[in-house]
Amino acid sequence: MFVIKQKKLKGVMKDMILVVFLYASLASTFVIAKYVVSHAKPFFTIAFRMLVAGTLLTGYLYIKDRASCRIDRDDYKLFFKVALFHIYLAFIPEFWALQYVSSIKTNMMYSATPFIAAFLSFVLLNETLNARKWFGMFLGVTSLTPLFLIASASQAETSAFFISFPDVVLFCAVCSASYAWFLVKRLMSRGYQLPLINGVAMLGGGFGALITSLVFEGITESPVYAWEPFFKGVFLLILVANLLVYNLYGYLLKKYSITFVSLSGLLCPLFGTLFGWFFLQEPLSWHHALSFVGLSAALYIFQGMDAKQKT
Repeated sequence: MFVIKQKKLKGVMKDMILVVFLYASLASTFVIAKYVVSHAKPFFTIAFRMLVAGTLLTGYLYIKDRASCRIDRDDYKLFFKVALFHIYLAFIPEFWALQYVSSIKTNMMYSATPFIAAFLSFVLLNETLNARKWFGMFLGVTSLTPLFLIASASQAETSAFFISFPDVVLFCAVCSASYAWFLVKRLMSRGYQLPLINGVAMLGGGFGALITSLVFEGITESPVYAWEPFFKGVFLLILVANLLVYNLYGYLLKKYSITFVSLSGLLCPLFGTLFGWFFLQEPLSWHHALSFVGLSAALYIFQGMDAKQKT
């Protein structure tokens, strides 16, 4: 009996290490993205990354199981919407904003995703929310307020409160990414595999990003300022974000509840803050700490108390 319990404990410890590794890896993608856009134009970066990742993903699926790659004509419009909201309107604004917003702020902005998704569920799916969940949502969104107190490099240090245009653009990207999962869920309910959905969305969004790059970033000069760090950064981003994080997240969801994995997601802004400070020398302040505490409390109120009641 003791041996069995010891094995179970080792298994739990191993999975907990994987949870920490998952969110450390996810947090690193914000730092890598910030690094990449310092060596290339943002729209071209998205186009290159998504076209390469989409080609690799759909190519692998096509070789492995050609039948699984068939798409019904009636679903073309829905696939287009996924490419639009899941890739184009999520990554184009984010990478543009990363030119002006720190990776730490970007990471924390994305921590509000569960609350935005819950509000969209209320609006789109008529899901009921009790008073506690409404309070958790309100606290989660208002916890972002301290981040807007942080003046960007182009603003005066004496700024007391400033919501910049990049902040608004970044928040719109978070909303688009949250809404996209409702579309992804609809496609999954129609029998499509998630890798196929993501692969097709990457190709569609990447093609749209390429057109955007040609129109707004021009073709007269190179879209990349330094090719070697650009290639290293983009392929590292593809490896970590498109391959490692996706597969590890799926593995953990098979073993743990969505609530547990979501609550563990609080590790992401924690690691993101550490990485941004260490690798990019991004300054830290009380604004980040206050937002993190507020988001943690909000997520516990919104999801954690439900999990506690079920145990």
